[in-house]
Amino acid sequence: MTKKYDYIIVGAGIAGFKAAETIRRNDDEGSLLLINGEDRLPYKRTRIDKNLYTGSSMNQFALADTDYYENRQITLLKDIVTSLDLKTKSLQTERRNQFSWNKLILATGGRPKWPEIKGNGKRNIYLVRSAEDAEELIRASKNADKIVIGGGGVQGIELADQFVKAGKQVTLVHNGIQLMNRHFDEQLGHHLHKLLEKNGVTVICNEKVKGISKTSNDKYLVKIGEIIQIVTDMVVFSIGTKPEITLAQQAGLATNRGVLVNEYLQSSHPDVFAAGDVAEHPGGYISGLWHDAEWQGMLAGSNASGNKQINNKRPFRLKMEVFDQYYFSMNAPINNKAYKPQTIQVNDRFYQAYFHNDRLIGLLMLNDKARSKLAEQAVLESWKKSEFLKFFGN
Repeated sequence: MTKKYDYIIVGAGIAGFKAAETIRRNDDEGSLLLINGEDRLPYKRTRIDKNLYTGSSMNQFALADTDYYENRQITLLKDIVTSLDLKTKSLQTERRNQFSWNKLILATGGRPKWPEIKGNGKRNIYLVRSAEDAEELIRASKNADKIVIGGGGVQGIELADQFVKAGKQVTLVHNGIQLMNRHFDEQLGHHLHKLLEKNGVTVICNEKVKGISKTSNDKYLVKIGEIIQIVTDMVVFSIGTKPEITLAQQAGLATNRGVLVNEYLQSSHPDVFAAGDVAEHPGGYISGLWHDAEWQGMLAGSNASGNKQINNKRPFRLKMEVFDQYYFSMNAPINNKAYKPQTIQVNDRFYQAYFHNDRLIGLLMLNDKARSKLAEQAVLESWKKSEFLKFFGN
């Protein structure tokens, strides 16, 4: 028997959670199903990398408790959707449930990219996306003394921080010429590089892990580039994610790298929306930022429930706290030579402020966590240079 809902959301990360919250705010009567494909309450995914050393309980990072969903009449279902039928506007799940919808929101997120490597040890690598992945990594790393991390983005850096705190010997390999090259300029990237080295991490940039082979004593020989070889106990990769578009593709929705959506987050089917890491916006934009996924979930939920809102492509901040240092990046045009940043150094605080026509358009910041919300506001409101310097120049 098929049960019908006014709204169904597939995926209970921050985009799906925010979509449900927004729908219920706009429509307090429509039936609403939120399908969660994980083994616990919907949680803040960004916390899992930051707590490998201390560990965490199953629902420690839950976005809300069970009462939250019950009080708002949001049906939260632990199941996995296996197929969509756009003609009948229905779906099937792994547990043989069948549901139909009036409006559907896909918030299936992304899956970790699998590295292109050779060798008989490539099946033994670890990737981290979910809380279950993190728990498996904690268990596996207990008996590891040496760990190689492939990837110099946020997650790779945070994993290095956690493993060092656990007393591991860490080598981090990044294929870019500097760490965090998508979000940091050369100066901030250099600061991060030196910070990792100061804390015992061996950093190898502009190289890739090309092969992993098992050794006779149950260790792994890791080939890095054409020359470097390292023997290690464990290899973890964090080289980005790919939008999880399998359901959308099989159903016949328009996809490219992600599910193609318009400015209302509407897919090629008028009653199907997509939000978060799975959505590809006009111009080919896919975010990957947690706060952007949160924003998109709100927009998708609003549009699905009849309150039309356009995605204005507002910028979002990226923050990272490792080895007692706080890093912040927001809309900084680091690869555009037309913009020359103004550097401000106040004790251990550091800013690279980008201006256009005397207005702030982007910011890099180090060690001013207390004013990070104010810094975000300054970028969003395009503060005048004099106003920015008044608050952050001393």
